[in-house]
This record gives sequence, C-alpha cells and structure tokens, in this order.
Amino acid sequence: MKTCNSAKNQDKILRRLERQEKQDAFKRNRFFKFKLTEIHNNLSQKLLMENIIETDKPGTVSNALLKGLKKALNSSEFDINYFIAPIRELVPHPNIHALYMTQYILEVLIDDPDVIDIFGTDEHIYKVIKGVFDRISAQFEKTEEAVLAQIASDKTIVPGSSEYETAFEQLLFKKVGEPQK
Repeated sequence: MKTCNSAKNQDKILRRLERQEKQDAFKRNRFFKFKLTEIHNNLSQKLLMENIIETDKPGTVSNALLKGLKKALNSSEFDINYFIAPIRELVPHPNIHALYMTQYILEVLIDDPDVIDIFGTDEHIYKVIKGVFDRISAQFEKTEEAVLAQIASDKTIVPGSSEYETAFEQLLFKKVGEPQK
C-alpha cells in the first residue's frame, strides 16, 4: 500500500503557485518598464479626454501622473499592496498597476493644486485606466511572441539557458527600446 504525504504535496503545490505568481509579476513589471512612456502618454490623454480629471494645466497633471507611474514602477510589492489597500476589493482579479494608479488619482492627485476636480466612480476610473493598460499590454505581448518565435527559429540557443535570456532581452530591446528605470 502506498502512503500519501499530504504535507509534502501541499508544499509542492504552494511552491509551484508561488513560482507562477513570481513569474507573472516579473512579466507584468517587464511590460511596465518597457512601456512606461506609452502608458503615460495614453493615460494622460484618456483621463483628460474622458473628463475624469478637470484641470487648466494639463501638462502639470501629466507630469504628476508620470510621477505616480514611476513611483508604482519603483515600489516594492509590500508598498504597492499597502497603498492600494483601501480599494483592493474594488474589482475581482485587478490589474495591480491599474489599481495603483486609480488609488494614486483618488488619494494623491485629487489634492494637487492644478487639479480642479476628479469625476467618476472609483470603478469607472479603474476601468478607464485598465483599458489603457490592457490595450498596450496586448501590443507588448504580440511583440514578445514575435521575439520568442524569432529566437525559437535559432536551434543553437537552448530555451532556459543564459544565452536564451540574453538573446531574448537583446531582441526585445531592439523592437521595443530601452526599459525605464
């Protein structure tokens, strides 16, 4: 009779879930680093055109949004989770960076002297921001897939090796540009 070590199986499952979570966070952060400028431009434009943010100085508000995006990029996971705690349950399975920017608008940008008012519900603001992130993310994923297909055609590079990762990063730099810091 075969005995089942449930604690060992649970540990194995937990490690697998943690590894998957870390990989997802790495991909999300890589996207965010490469596309920060595009996200900033599109987000500023969308929030102003949808009349979510009312201001007489759109350039100053745009700079404040860039400051929030850079803060999200450079924050630790703990800092992000702490910052978004008041609206964490806003939607199921949120985009963490869209949720961060929603909270940034509701908590920080609303007190900016150049912002006259902010309109819309928390959920509406989140959906607008998430729409920008989703559209840019879809384009970035297509670019990543093209890079992976190009690397896959080279039979001298073994997937998972350091050469593979280096080749992937170099091709991604060529197609997307340098990441933000």
